[in-house]
Amino acid sequence: MSITTRLRNAFIGGLVVLVPIVITIKALWWLFSYLDGLAHPLSNLLLGRDIQGLGFLITIVTILLAGLLFSAGPLKRLLDGADAVLDVVPLVGSVYGTTKKVLSGFGGPQSKDAFQRFVFARLPGRTTPGFVTGSFKLTLRDGVTHDVLTVYVPTNHLYVGDVVVLPVEDVVETDLSVEDGVSLLLSAGASVPLSIKEK
Repeated sequence: MSITTRLRNAFIGGLVVLVPIVITIKALWWLFSYLDGLAHPLSNLLLGRDIQGLGFLITIVTILLAGLLFSAGPLKRLLDGADAVLDVVPLVGSVYGTTKKVLSGFGGPQSKDAFQRFVFARLPGRTTPGFVTGSFKLTLRDGVTHDVLTVYVPTNHLYVGDVVVLPVEDVVETDLSVEDGVSLLLSAGASVPLSIKEK
């Protein structure tokens, strides 16, 4: 592989990792700044004084309400329509799609892209943490059918990783939640609990 190709791949890999993170942080900061700017005059008008932390509280409540309102009904259909439009926009569609797929891992099991559960995947020479994303039956040429799982194995925080297909017996189910698994990976293993049980 030439130096130019390596540099190009490294550059693209850096974009894939950094752009969704920066966009998410900038979006949250903009939302907080906007709502915090509204919260101060509102608290002064209604209560006659400024309340510290009100902007942060309003931001959290707004995000929770958006999750509830856009998870079902007409607003969900409206959001799906906006998704379809964004998907066809060059670059924007790729970045938005990557960010959404990763963040959907925190969502409910009704999402086809959601991380279903945190597991340990037995790979050649190692056992690695990952997230089950799906399951199906694999029928080989000899007619034998196997139950297999698709496991997303992050290789760089959560934004870059591999999808591996493994027999059910090569996937160790754990008692950790998806959120616990995310914390374990983002802390580079530092937040691993003292005891993990196989389900």
